[in-house]
Amino acid sequence: MKITTTPQEFVDESLRLLEARPSATITTTYHAAASGKGKLTIKTYDPASGAVIKFRTCKIAVVGRMIAGLNRLGRQQANVPEPVVTVTSATGTPISGQATPLTADTGSKNKKKKKRGKP
Repeated sequence: MKITTTPQEFVDESLRLLEARPSATITTTYHAAASGKGKLTIKTYDPASGAVIKFRTCKIAVVGRMIAGLNRLGRQQANVPEPVVTVTSATGTPISGQATPLTADTGSKNKKKKKRGKP
């Protein structure tokens, strides 16, 4: 059993397992707590080899990323290619040769500068 520490590591390892063993299954379990903070557990399991990849979190921001990652895993399991987004110019015409796969945005957030008082 491999316990992953980051969502990206889980998705990468699961993609490798699904490529090697298409019979692998992905299960999700969510346990709600009375305090309002639940726990999400996601496992990729291959019954033929006994390989298990597991990820656990209680952070709500990570849950959203994992749901986006499950989209990629589901496409791999169904043998459906990832969609390709074509980059277009400001005039709306496609720019040739610049197609990128659709992925979750991982860019940094814009930070506002603090206002200072008068000196």
